[in-house]
Amino acid sequence: MPQYFLVFNCGSSSIKFSLYDHNTLVQTLVGLVDKINTNETTLSISVNGQTKTETSPLNYHQAFAKIIGFLKQQDCFSQIIAIGHRVVHGGHHFDRAVIVTDDVIAKIRTLIPLAPLHNPANLEGIEFCQQHFISIPQIAVFDTAFHQSIPEEIYRYAIPNTLYEDLHIRKYGFHGISHQYIAQAAAQHLSLTQGNFICAHLGNGCSVTAIKNGKSINTSMGFTPLDGLVMGTRSGTIDPGIFSYLQQILNMDVNEINQLLNNQSGLLGLCGLSDMREIEHLIDNPDIELKEAKQAKLALDIFSHRAASFIASYLMYFDQLDGLIFTAGIGQNSALVRQEIINRLKFNGFAIDAARNQNAAQTIEIHAKGSKRIMVLKTDEERMIAQSCQMLLAN
Repeated sequence: MPQYFLVFNCGSSSIKFSLYDHNTLVQTLVGLVDKINTNETTLSISVNGQTKTETSPLNYHQAFAKIIGFLKQQDCFSQIIAIGHRVVHGGHHFDRAVIVTDDVIAKIRTLIPLAPLHNPANLEGIEFCQQHFISIPQIAVFDTAFHQSIPEEIYRYAIPNTLYEDLHIRKYGFHGISHQYIAQAAAQHLSLTQGNFICAHLGNGCSVTAIKNGKSINTSMGFTPLDGLVMGTRSGTIDPGIFSYLQQILNMDVNEINQLLNNQSGLLGLCGLSDMREIEHLIDNPDIELKEAKQAKLALDIFSHRAASFIASYLMYFDQLDGLIFTAGIGQNSALVRQEIINRLKFNGFAIDAARNQNAAQTIEIHAKGSKRIMVLKTDEERMIAQSCQMLLAN
């Protein structure tokens, strides 16, 4: 009788869940509860190609109860042997997936100030499952763990040593589960044991990672997910002196500045839209007011320039680069963004094949003849979590 891993990816307003065969890692069930804590909470579950969707107001506890109730109706419920949870911030405590204990939960809780939107939701998922799957091991898989291989000369900030030693202020990096999956998938595509890649994870959150011999050696996000690239609502890297300037001139407190930089900046701050699809529509639509179209184009330009500048700076780590990889919602689906970024990298040896770029869903490699390799791959964080469960239990 087959056995399964249940995987949870809990966000602040959504819960993704999947079921994987513990041997083959074939996904047999996938579900999503979206818009939690609204009147339009949607539960969608797909099993064997059949999708069931229902909408009703649900809070977080009610959403989990719905998921557990559905799973208990399935024949596979009694064959679940482990539950994997995505945890965004593991800090300096964790460099790999771990079986959840009281000590692990306590350490995750101490990191809530560094990931206030994510770690509380991740913990809620773990604790709910502990109540309903009492004898089944819970496994925490950390977004930061993949980046624990980054050298000290890169992860340290030039601040007083006591801030590092006492408060562990350093670069941690995020999207590690995605970057690790992509590194493995790209190496497999190229028949490599371990590859040298630059991975651009471009979605509502964005990061670029340099991966050498299968290990992360630098990444654009830092102590928090606010650093680095321009994102949907996050500013990315800005001059830290702006913080004190906002305090002095606008009398803003720390919470107001955090809110501004995390939720009101990025693409949203530049043009009023956080969704790149809507921005592209503004740019391409001749009926849109000229000022709005110009703001949208500027947002695209700033986004593309920032991504290209990180990619270019990471080339220094490689004698031989096996490929530049685009992934996540924007990276995988926006031919325009890929083109804009590569246009800024032409002096670094990159050129894109226009036809392949437009049909990236039907191919993987989209570079022009004579260019460094450029690839488009779909990420699969949930499968990576299931694989981490498989490896941990095997050991």
